[in-house]
Amino acid sequence: MMRVSVIIPAWNLWDMTAACLRSLAEHSVGEHIEVLVVDNGSEDATATELEPLGHSLFGTAFKALHLPHNMGFARACNAGATAAAGELLFFLNNDTVCTAGWLTPLRAAFADASVGAAGPLLLYPDGSVQHCGICFGPFGHVEHLYEFFPSDHPALCRERPLQAITGAALMTRRCHFDSCGGFYTAYINGWEDLDFCFSLRNLGLLLRVVPHSQFYHHTSCTPGRFVHESANSRLFLQRWGQHVYPDLHLFAHADGFFMESDAQLHTWLCLSEQRRCALKTFLEKPLDLDRLRALLHQEPLWLDGWLELIGRKEKEGNLQQAMCLCEECIRLFDLPVVRKQMLRLLRMSGRQQALACYLQDLRNVEERQDDAFRYKTRVKAALKKAETREDKLLGEMLQGWLQRYGSL
Repeated sequence: MMRVSVIIPAWNLWDMTAACLRSLAEHSVGEHIEVLVVDNGSEDATATELEPLGHSLFGTAFKALHLPHNMGFARACNAGATAAAGELLFFLNNDTVCTAGWLTPLRAAFADASVGAAGPLLLYPDGSVQHCGICFGPFGHVEHLYEFFPSDHPALCRERPLQAITGAALMTRRCHFDSCGGFYTAYINGWEDLDFCFSLRNLGLLLRVVPHSQFYHHTSCTPGRFVHESANSRLFLQRWGQHVYPDLHLFAHADGFFMESDAQLHTWLCLSEQRRCALKTFLEKPLDLDRLRALLHQEPLWLDGWLELIGRKEKEGNLQQAMCLCEECIRLFDLPVVRKQMLRLLRMSGRQQALACYLQDLRNVEERQDDAFRYKTRVKAALKKAETREDKLLGEMLQGWLQRYGSL
């Protein structure tokens, strides 16, 4: 059995680090692991509490490394890898909590010699999906595939040719980590994981998400997490831009979904027309709320079902539940019809402060919108790349956009 070195970079947030360590101890009994926490110059209780707790939970299988100051994610992980003894390295954010049986399926992924890195299914605290793979849209945006889906949705179990997975919970072989030179240190707390994944793929290796291994992830709790986002993304495109290709539409199509785009190039996934028509029959007859909620669990991209459920809660006078459902819907469909519903609910509720904040958010979105000429130029550029790659599916989608919005 290959030994696993769990490497946890930490900077403050001691309560989260402690919870992460306790969950590992609880759900890794009898496993061949060691745990290394790399303290990035923390100024909270991490400095004094880390070693006592770690040794009490893992004994001699625990190591603490204290860096003199915050040297960033990449350098902390690289330092942990240097000190690690395992054949498999598992890089884990300190704002995660593991669940029972997390290690066996993740370790098993490496029985396939072609796998360069694998990660668990990451869930938000409410149980919805946070990460099951990183995907790329046709206009340059990067996102987590099927974010906010129910954790038991069958689409999550499909094996895909992923271009990247998150470094929040990433396992790789030591030999491959060394071959890639570790995490590239020119990034500042962001995009190191994408860069590392492209380095692995450059070696001909594959990436996997293992849905039967699950962690809860609080996501980006470290202050200043996105301060360097623009510079990091530019660096990534300089290094790997020629290798990146849109794949969101391919994953969606393989799972029976479709990608839509509005005039401002905002994209979202939706159900096929055939599936929408089949579900519409449920709304044409009496349907209790529990059944409707169950259908939405099975088909989270059923927009008409969301609007029906929100509307019923509004008619009941339960504005709070209606707004909560509207927030769930917006996470999947940030569309005008849903935003309009939320505005009406906020006005009806009399929550003036929340209404003012929401209106300001909408104004900020409008101010960021480019002119129609720039949108058309971006679509034509994406279409040219799709034709070069002989991506007929994306080409048809982009041609459709030009037909609908190209004259605006």
